[in-house]
Amino acid sequence: MSKEKTFWPYGILLSILAIIIACIATIIFANNYPVYEDDFYMDKYQSVDYNFNEIQQKQENFDKLFKVLFQNDKITIAGKRKIKFYEVSSNELLTFKIEKLGNLNPDVIKASVLLTRPHQNTQDQMLEAKIEKDILSVSLPELESGRWQLKFKLTANDEAIGFYSFELRTQ
Repeated sequence: MSKEKTFWPYGILLSILAIIIACIATIIFANNYPVYEDDFYMDKYQSVDYNFNEIQQKQENFDKLFKVLFQNDKITIAGKRKIKFYEVSSNELLTFKIEKLGNLNPDVIKASVLLTRPHQNTQDQMLEAKIEKDILSVSLPELESGRWQLKFKLTANDEAIGFYSFELRTQ
């Protein structure tokens, strides 16, 4: 009788152990990087998903009535996707020109402004916006250096809502 050792039982046990370790590592890694909810539409994703077609129609209606332009000359383009960043400083007053394309007056627009960092929501701040004639102005608070996003929800009436996002960089 030959006494040959077979290692396949050990291989099965090692495979099961490797799968258990991989599952534990996946859970630990996933807990360190939670899911980031997109807040472009300033609403919960369930509501956006349920009303997406209606939101798109309201955006088209707003685009027919108004055009929003950021009045900032300090622009840098960076990254593989050619993202346009606007260079700003803390406590700066930002102004946006609202061009009238339709027959609605820009004074009827109500604005909600969210200042946020990309891929996190711990530093989100709702800012106050002032609209005088065709100029929308927002005063920035004290900001850390880095990348920020300024998101607008402009409501002209119940049938026209505009959503805009601007990438900011502070030094």
